[in-house]
Amino acid sequence: MKTIHLFRFNDSIFRKIPFFKEEHRLKTDVTELDLMNIEIVTEYIVKTHDDFSFDNTSGNDLLSMCKKAQKTIEHYFVIKLDHYDFI
Repeated sequence: MKTIHLFRFNDSIFRKIPFFKEEHRLKTDVTELDLMNIEIVTEYIVKTHDDFSFDNTSGNDLLSMCKKAQKTIEHYFVIKLDHYDFI
């Protein structure tokens, strides 16, 4: 068995964290969240067989694996602040 990380954003599953720049990640508590447009990427830590192949696994199977994850981590990214786009 091996441990893998899967990332979910907008109902799609990825091997790596998608699209967002590290400098736009929220790292502290922010009290003015209503001023920001926040996107959430969910990371799933999953145990799977040693011969697991992401490319040969269906989307439904990947989603099922995510539902059975050992641990889930949410990553928050700011994409808009006060009408100024970051992306």
